[in-house]
Amino acid sequence: MALEVYLVRHGKTVFNKVGRLQGWSDSPLLPEGQEAARALGRALKGKVEFDAAFCSISPRAADTAKLILEAKGQSDLALQVIEEVREYCFGGFEGDLVQNVHGMIARQCGYESVKAWLEAYRTADYHMLAESVSVLDPLGLAENEARFMGRLKKGLEKIAGYAPENGKVLLVSHGMAITGILKLIDKKSTLYKSVENATVSLLQFNNDKWEIEYIGKNFAAHHENNTLME
Repeated sequence: MALEVYLVRHGKTVFNKVGRLQGWSDSPLLPEGQEAARALGRALKGKVEFDAAFCSISPRAADTAKLILEAKGQSDLALQVIEEVREYCFGGFEGDLVQNVHGMIARQCGYESVKAWLEAYRTADYHMLAESVSVLDPLGLAENEARFMGRLKKGLEKIAGYAPENGKVLLVSHGMAITGILKLIDKKSTLYKSVENATVSLLQFNNDKWEIEYIGKNFAAHHENNTLME
């Protein structure tokens, strides 16, 4: 048997909706983000019983985790914070419009358009966004790839150490952080593109090795479709 980690991206927030970077900053879950978390909890009810629950230090991740646990009938399960799985730090660009930052990087790096920059970034073999933002950040606070991926690795190590052996655990994190975690396990597993909000990526840890079972599964949508057909 192996440790199973149900890695979930938080529900949709105000900043997600308006297209602003929120990294280490935060914005509240939208009503639709709250409902998506509840729907995921309902979809997981009867399918998996969590032995432990973890989230990043950001309120949007904790709020999502609590809603999932409440909806699946496990609200009494203690929620443990793993600071290292918080989102990427954008430094002086926190709260800026996503398109403004991508446009600035495209211009600074000589791409003819934002579309061309995004295509290069998505398919790169290293974290071009982290490297670019860390250089351009006027405050010098943004994380480079080594810092970002290094702390995510520490976060995975903490999960493996804190979780019950062969247990099933919930971990709520963030878009870029989840991509980073997947890349740590298998660099070719995904593009540099975030999974959708309130979706599940299943990880397994066995014999000191991490493996990816699936990425970005929308349990809630599948559950609702099945309910409508009943």
